[in-house]
Amino acid sequence: MRLRNSAVPGVDPVSGTDIGAQADALARSIELLNDEVHALSERAASLQQAGHAEAEWLLARFQTHRLALPDLSGPSARILLQASFSALEEHRAGLARDAAELERVEAAAEQARAEQARRAEAARKEAEQARARREAEAARQRASAAPVSAPQGPSAQARPRAAGQPLGKMSSPIAPGPGRSSSRIPMQTQVDMTSDSNVFTGFSTNLSEGGVFVATVNLLPVGTPVDLTFSLPGNTRIAVKGEVRWTREIDDRTPDVFPGVGVRFVELGVDAAQALHRFVASREPLFYPD
Repeated sequence: MRLRNSAVPGVDPVSGTDIGAQADALARSIELLNDEVHALSERAASLQQAGHAEAEWLLARFQTHRLALPDLSGPSARILLQASFSALEEHRAGLARDAAELERVEAAAEQARAEQARRAEAARKEAEQARARREAEAARQRASAAPVSAPQGPSAQARPRAAGQPLGKMSSPIAPGPGRSSSRIPMQTQVDMTSDSNVFTGFSTNLSEGGVFVATVNLLPVGTPVDLTFSLPGNTRIAVKGEVRWTREIDDRTPDVFPGVGVRFVELGVDAAQALHRFVASREPLFYPD
């Protein structure tokens, strides 16, 4: 805010003969000057609180322009009036220069705020784009893990495998438990699998009373304990604790063979075990043993 000389009444101290009127005019002029100093100081203080170092210097400069009305009751009243009016004009000019500097600092501060807001908006958009990319990648992985058309119910059949066709890169399985030998039954259903550090969903391709193969791209190390939840045909819900016995990684040579993990059941409730037994007993087993 620039000072306007018209805002402060001008008085010629030499030509005036009424000292009282001149003293009143001087008092009004000093009051207007001090009001301007106060307004500019508040603006500088706001900038200082916002962390702009230049504002502290300006705040000190504005305080030097405050004036007090001199004592005009003595015999030197006319001389004091003349000196006070001269000082008033000097302070007006100095305050105008400092006000112009304040405007420059305010403009720079506003430009800095605008740049900060622009950068914050750019960072927000970048974060949204990164999240969208992650979600798209997760959706792509889920789509690659899901069967194109998974048959359901008793008529479900395992996809035939050509003689000598590799099954993809497989880990070494943990040695099976004593006396374990059960037939695999083809079954496609969603399987929710949870470990200490992962929660994800795959789908089964075959099932036995002792375990299940879960097709998924989220492979777990052999020996990892997991909690499985899935449904048998007829909406029989099964919850069981298991252990990863072997894994099959993605292999570009066999794109039709799903990666995944073979899980052995280690804790199975009575109701769940009976439901699995009934299901397996009523289905035709696959041609290769567990």
